[in-house]
Amino acid sequence: MAGFPEPYRIAVFSDLHGNPFALDALLDSLNRDGPFHRIVAAGDLAFGGSDPAYCIDRIREAGIEAVYGNTEEYIHAPEKTPGDQLHLKKWDRILEDVRWHRDVLGEDRVAWMRGLPFSLTFTPGSNARDGLQIFHANPVDIEAMLLPPPADQVRIEGQLLQPDNDPALAHLLGGVAPDLLVFGHYHYTSVRTLGEKTLVNVSPASCPAKDGDPRTRYTVFEWLGSWTFERRLVPYDYARETAALPGCGLPNWQDSAKTFPGWNS
Repeated sequence: MAGFPEPYRIAVFSDLHGNPFALDALLDSLNRDGPFHRIVAAGDLAFGGSDPAYCIDRIREAGIEAVYGNTEEYIHAPEKTPGDQLHLKKWDRILEDVRWHRDVLGEDRVAWMRGLPFSLTFTPGSNARDGLQIFHANPVDIEAMLLPPPADQVRIEGQLLQPDNDPALAHLLGGVAPDLLVFGHYHYTSVRTLGEKTLVNVSPASCPAKDGDPRTRYTVFEWLGSWTFERRLVPYDYARETAALPGCGLPNWQDSAKTFPGWNS
């Protein structure tokens, strides 16, 4: 895409995970914050919440663009097994939930998921490095995580899991032209600089971030000769989601409920 009007505004959120109450608050905030030239959902839209069908329908009705994440693939291609140990070790439980999601979503919504692109790139001019690329987890696949800056890794995980000189990072980012990369998957809003590239995690829109903040969220990107960005944190009544989960039919609803503050099994 060339010849952006200025300022050009894009809003991005990720990891809604089927939470209708977070989505309603997020959409209300987006309406107040707009207008936007594009609004993009960066994957994991439906899986794990109390009303995945409602979430998909509202996203489509609002004209929001989307890329697919690992849970979209779980739903539309359950014959594939995940390539990472984190999800593979609980694959039997995930498949129980996948079957429920396929029934609740129906053929049309699942087909829509199947047709989502892996990534979207918005480039304001002829220089590919000026582009903004949106994907779910990383530019190569839907499983490997791009982690936050090293100090945040140590604070959250108790150790440094992905140093700046990690060869895996070079593999994931080496062939990517845009310098601004936007994603979710790892549930923690962060900004990380690696050489000329800026990695912006906009997640999560549903379950509390790894720092315990339960607000839904999105990030606004604005092009005015260069990109700037600012995150938005939106309070909502997440207790309505924990109250709705036990009766929604999701087989392993406790896996989602226990991520929210104040929930007791």
